[in-house]
Amino acid sequence: MTSPSQAPSDPDRPAAADTRWPDAEELVVGAGAPAGGEPGEAGSPSPLPELAEPLLAGYLDAAVAALRASNPGDLPGQLRQYQSWTPRRLKHPRVLALVRRSLDLDQRFRTAVDERVLQQEDVLARLLRAGRHAEALASGEPPEAVARVGLALGRDGQAAVRAAEDALVRSRAQAEAAAARSALAGAESELEQARARADEEAAAARAAREELRAARQDLRRTEREIQTLNQRNLALEQELAKSAATLQSAREQAADEQRRLGGRIAELQALLAQTQRQYRALRKASGQIDPAVAEAVGALERDLSALRRATGMDSAVKGPSGPPGTRQPERREPLPVPSGLTADAPESLAAWMATPEVLVLVDGYNVTKHERGFPDRTLEDQRTLLLDLCRRLARRCAAEITVVFDGANLAPLPTRLPLGPIGVVFTDAGRSADDEIVARVNAAPASRPVVLVSSDNELRERCAALGANVSRSTALLGLANR
Repeated sequence: MTSPSQAPSDPDRPAAADTRWPDAEELVVGAGAPAGGEPGEAGSPSPLPELAEPLLAGYLDAAVAALRASNPGDLPGQLRQYQSWTPRRLKHPRVLALVRRSLDLDQRFRTAVDERVLQQEDVLARLLRAGRHAEALASGEPPEAVARVGLALGRDGQAAVRAAEDALVRSRAQAEAAAARSALAGAESELEQARARADEEAAAARAAREELRAARQDLRRTEREIQTLNQRNLALEQELAKSAATLQSAREQAADEQRRLGGRIAELQALLAQTQRQYRALRKASGQIDPAVAEAVGALERDLSALRRATGMDSAVKGPSGPPGTRQPERREPLPVPSGLTADAPESLAAWMATPEVLVLVDGYNVTKHERGFPDRTLEDQRTLLLDLCRRLARRCAAEITVVFDGANLAPLPTRLPLGPIGVVFTDAGRSADDEIVARVNAAPASRPVVLVSSDNELRERCAALGANVSRSTALLGLANR
């Protein structure tokens, strides 16, 4: 830290200049020395009045400027060493105190400063000499400028200095009042904001209370629902226990029923063996079996197969039960499907129809009423078109084809084309074409291959169980243009 007697370093000041700050003793000693450093050279001016710092600062600035602009010989001795200082360093409070002291003691320096101020403020000086300081202040001149010129005018400017002082006081009072009003307005605004926040917080508190009340109600409702669900769960567990007991009882009953069905299957197998023996005997006697008997035998075989599948004995029971030494009945073996084809492919049907001694049974209306058949024609036209197709196929493949239609009373037999190598059957009233076809499959010898053409799934299953090949209606229709 620099001591009071040491001046701080400043790059703007000359190196040879005295850089000591004036101390209190120098101020006192310098107070008695007249201008030029020789006593009695000039009279002492009246001291500067005690004014507020803003009012006196302008006059001191003018004194500092005069200090720098004057000849060294015209300055008081105590100020000459500071003439080369920069304006910033001359603003030091100790230097300003020495300058003010010199203004109070050195008339020549005071006069130089007054002349400088009056020269710079010539217009304002004329107004103040004329006593029009109030007009100057009213016109917008700042109190600081009026006070600076008033100090330069001496006694003629005392009134202006007092007016400037009053104006500064009023300005400060107005500024303080404005600040107070601003602070009051800010306080009122903050109060309004605080009230608004308080209202919002009160509304939020009310909303929170409502939400809490609703949450409590939801909680009570949820607790009641949980209690109800617990009761329902208990009831379901009881029902589940009852269902488990019922299921166990049903399983036991099913086991009993399975044992009963096993005995029934054995009976049916014995009956089937007897019927087959009778069938073979009838074939040897007449070479032809009644369709009704064949259908009955087929029905028995289907029932037996269904019972085997239902009881899980299909794999365990391979043939009819009977006394040791009973021979297995003859069964028709279906023709093999050509390699790379399906049973419903037209090529497969053509290959089967080319087999020697094959019997082809056609479900007539099932073919004609198919969407790829002739469903939009009359029944007579449907029959005529189908029989024409079968006639051409029979001649091409040398196969025996029989077409079966439902109901002999539906329409007369077509007469517009010769039937040729095909047969046509119209069933009697009360007998379906499906039953007639199954009876004819049963009636054919087991060594003769039989092919059924129909898309009726039930009929296909019945005939397939008797060893016949089955092909859909689309396979026969697909051969129409070949």
